[in-house]
Amino acid sequence: MASGGRRVLVVGGGIAGLGAAQRLGCHSAVRYLRVLEATNRAGGRIRSERCFGFLKEHQDTFFEPPLPAKKAEAIRKIGFGTNNKVFLEFEEPFWEPDCQFIQVVWEDTSPLQDISLSLQDTWFKKLIGFLVLPTFKSVHVLCGFIAGLESEFMETLSDEEVLQSLTQVLRRVTGNPQLPVPKSILRSHWHSAPYTCGSYSYVAVGSTGDDIDLLAQPLPTDATDDDQFQILFAGEATHRAFYSTTHGALLSGWREADRLIHLWDSQAQQPKPRL
Repeated sequence: MASGGRRVLVVGGGIAGLGAAQRLGCHSAVRYLRVLEATNRAGGRIRSERCFGFLKEHQDTFFEPPLPAKKAEAIRKIGFGTNNKVFLEFEEPFWEPDCQFIQVVWEDTSPLQDISLSLQDTWFKKLIGFLVLPTFKSVHVLCGFIAGLESEFMETLSDEEVLQSLTQVLRRVTGNPQLPVPKSILRSHWHSAPYTCGSYSYVAVGSTGDDIDLLAQPLPTDATDDDQFQILFAGEATHRAFYSTTHGALLSGWREADRLIHLWDSQAQQPKPRL
């Protein structure tokens, strides 16, 4: 309690933190509310940019207080990977008018094979395909998706190197060795972003939904009274059903805000001792 109301500090201006702040800010008990963000913008792993003539989204750091052993352990077990987007702009579309997705399947590779080639030679084979974005003012754009170590390696390459490699991929897919080089490229760099270090969580081998629930538990975990909670956790990695999603992050922010609101409302309804 602060003089005249509650004090709440939200660490992180991603969609989870903003969602929690939005809901808490509407409650009459909150008199002091502040959101801390390490970068120069709000949004976290949601990043809107206007490019190629239209608005696009990059969708996809850590506040580390002393944590109980079960919770550090849970963080180590749950995976946190990288999935980057690559936008390619073309002068003219080479795909059919009704084409919505160009899928890439490499017939000469298998996930069961022990590939000894370097990432330099094979990174582009992790590309799953290209989404055909709607044409806007004669702008023709493909959006590619690439994940894993190959996605991290791609971030170390220059735009020109990525452009050349993906042009060769498209020429091979279409069977047209004269396919024009894209006129421009734009891509995300989530792995090398200092306050992000990746895109989103996933349930890795050896982890379960119980680890996600552990991450979502407020601290201290041995509190006998809800009013003793000092730190509450939100973010897509704390939502058991919708981890790795934007709506999971938003729902987790609302969840923690509601946890506090329910506590405050229940306390307000308790009868005051008579003098």
